[in-house]
Amino acid sequence: MGRQKLTVRSILLTGGFGNIGGRFSAFLIENGFANLTLTTRQSRLAPEWAPNARIVRCDLTQSSTLAGILDGIDIVFHFAALNDRLCASDPELAHRVNVDGTENLVAAAISAGVKHIVYMSTIHVYGSPLIGEIDEFSTTHPTHPYGITHLAAEEVLSSRSRLIGSTIIRSGNGFGYPMTFDVDIWHIIVNDLCVQAVRDQKLIIKSPANLQRNFVTLRDICRTLHFVGFVNPTSNGSTTFNLGSRSSRTLREMANLVADRCNRLFGYRPEIIESVPETLEDTSLQFDCSRLWQTGFSTEELFDDEIDGILKLVAANLG
Repeated sequence: MGRQKLTVRSILLTGGFGNIGGRFSAFLIENGFANLTLTTRQSRLAPEWAPNARIVRCDLTQSSTLAGILDGIDIVFHFAALNDRLCASDPELAHRVNVDGTENLVAAAISAGVKHIVYMSTIHVYGSPLIGEIDEFSTTHPTHPYGITHLAAEEVLSSRSRLIGSTIIRSGNGFGYPMTFDVDIWHIIVNDLCVQAVRDQKLIIKSPANLQRNFVTLRDICRTLHFVGFVNPTSNGSTTFNLGSRSSRTLREMANLVADRCNRLFGYRPEIIESVPETLEDTSLQFDCSRLWQTGFSTEELFDDEIDGILKLVAANLG
């Protein structure tokens, strides 16, 4: 497995208008990257945060729509996938989009001479419940279609490692503000709590409040993608990194953090309601990300800033 600086001229982001794709494209523009191509399944104009980006409409499940799109592209960041709710409601579609779509993308990237693919995977490839110590060598046994299809997509990349370099990021519970309010990300834990704080002025925790999760901000996700893509890239082979914060937090801790930030921003602190009893089982989670830390990367973990951004976006659209 070799590592060297890549001369990057042109970058393609699949799912470039989604939760991560939107934030990362904005991050790249802020950091001086100009030649961006964003893929989308809908007809769209270039977004205001990346006004000079090339916008390409394509459906990864239809390999013909990829013709010519990757010509001249040096690195691909692959974010296009169905979210957890859509995967659960239609596992067959989830496989077509998340797995077959990745197959088609990788084949087209190899044919076009792309140097490197960075793939956004998930902690859920390790299965459920997520407890104990988990590192990159822990057993993968996903039970939900979301984790199952992401693991299968990982295997697509690793099986082509002699033909194209790839980096796989297994992210913890990512949270943060999307670039636009219409991104379908409001069901995830922290974002949902922020919506409740603004809309209802109370927070209902819908799972045992002492459950631990490893939360990671969208900013740290963007910083990681930039690091593995440009600062410390995989030039051949396939590398997998866990990405999370240095310690896990309970749902109660996150609800209290949202309530505190709401009080700081808007002058009221929402009531927190624990709708189900605590679990008596040990739910501690140690999500080991030392493999990533050893490359020289470190997370900032600016939870307050990210939650403030979510609350302000919600208030602007629901307030």
